[in-house]
Amino acid sequence: MNKQLWELYKNSDRGKETIDLFSFYLEDTFSEKYILKVREIASSFGGKKDDNEIEIFIDLLFLIGVNLECDNLFILENEDFKDYSRRFIESFELSEISKNPKGIFEKTKTCLIKKGDYRKIVSIINGISLILYENDDSFFPILNRERFDLFVKSCDVLGIEVPNIPSSKNTKERISYYFEISQIIKDFAQKNDLKSEEVCACIYDFATLFYDKKNVSTIPDPTNIWLTGASNDDFKTTLKNLTEETISEWTCNEETKRGDIVILYCLAPQSYIHSIWIANSDGVNNPFNYYSGRTTVTKPQKITPITINELKDDYYWSNVPIVRKNMQGVNGVRVSAQDYDELLRMLKNKGFDISNLPKLYKPNIDLERSINSEKDVEEKLLIPLLKQLGYCEDDWTRQLSQKAGRNLKAIPDFVFFPTGDLHFQNAPLVIEAKYFINSSREKNNSFNQVLSYAKMMSADVLCLCDKERLIVYERNNGNFDRSNPIFEKHWGKILDESVFAELKEIIGKERIKSL
Repeated sequence: MNKQLWELYKNSDRGKETIDLFSFYLEDTFSEKYILKVREIASSFGGKKDDNEIEIFIDLLFLIGVNLECDNLFILENEDFKDYSRRFIESFELSEISKNPKGIFEKTKTCLIKKGDYRKIVSIINGISLILYENDDSFFPILNRERFDLFVKSCDVLGIEVPNIPSSKNTKERISYYFEISQIIKDFAQKNDLKSEEVCACIYDFATLFYDKKNVSTIPDPTNIWLTGASNDDFKTTLKNLTEETISEWTCNEETKRGDIVILYCLAPQSYIHSIWIANSDGVNNPFNYYSGRTTVTKPQKITPITINELKDDYYWSNVPIVRKNMQGVNGVRVSAQDYDELLRMLKNKGFDISNLPKLYKPNIDLERSINSEKDVEEKLLIPLLKQLGYCEDDWTRQLSQKAGRNLKAIPDFVFFPTGDLHFQNAPLVIEAKYFINSSREKNNSFNQVLSYAKMMSADVLCLCDKERLIVYERNNGNFDRSNPIFEKHWGKILDESVFAELKEIIGKERIKSL
């Protein structure tokens, strides 16, 4: 957190307007002034795209507010924060409301979300968190729950360590995760002497000024293929005017990797395969979404439609499980290489030119057979590559212990050219090796791990690798952008001369020694 730049922002017209926008007073609740503020917050920071979405959100806020009031579920004076979070998690439910004869709103017997239905509760955390924030500065609003990755990006810029995201299956833990984040943001605010409205402006607006807007790494070759579905609303909006630069966001499998092929199936107004896209980001394990897996996609290619009936009549696709289930649960279904080849066969038979459609990348080394552990990744992939990049074994230290806190020791896998006192060294490059990072949650956790090493050792470059690929991140404006690596390639691809030359420019021995 650059306090000098923060002060400049805070005293600018933009800063003052944003800080005021997040200033709420209980006596104004649901007044005209309040509604105007919520409208602006929802459109500017909450991901609400039109007036209809905003109106639905305002109605949700009112519904949540009445329910919390009726159930005495706001935090009480002098109530311990952890005690309250447990009380909320155990007690929250959402019912319809109506006016009683005295004109006071109260809950009805029609329950919309039952106690313990954590998956539904977490899906309205944007409304819950904003109402809690308005009533007590112990809470932080999660505004755009669809893009939790942007919240994490802001936290990275500000040096806030976001805790590892819980498993998508543990929905109760995802509710607890919100309270954990609120506590971390509260600690950050106190450390930097920020009021609650200032910390909101800091994270949702100030930090975005330092995003690296330029995508410096090319999209990797695809290694997986996924199906996802589009609704009637998607068809009327996103799919109406597609260009190669179109970027959209879809529910997808959280194991989706950047570069993967995504086949888009329209559920309405007709049931058919509409287009083929490329994943522009890894799948995001979004802790505050009903469907936790999300990804952004780009480079759409509209194809000759293949209807559900044509799939059912095809000798091959009629036996594919998702087709036999009438495409129910299509979001995030993995498609095999043979499935994709048979789909291309159907398109070719319909006269569609398939030459420009994306193809699966096939590495020229047998990774599955020869790489069976993290040690294999280090010994058979990483170290041979490092030697080709000009390093010798004296240039790095493995499992270098570093002091972290009073008793803890951080131990990076590979540290290059360390200098300084024992257990307090600095180094220009650190590398963390894993056997297989098979989901966005694991990648996020692994990145957090190597990021902590990089911060501790003041590194300018950090790398993650597993049996499939090598990913390189570089410090820019004092930060590492987890969503924007400067290099990301499969091991087989690194054998290409031009790719190897590019990598050598980034992490070759001479370059790293010069940092």
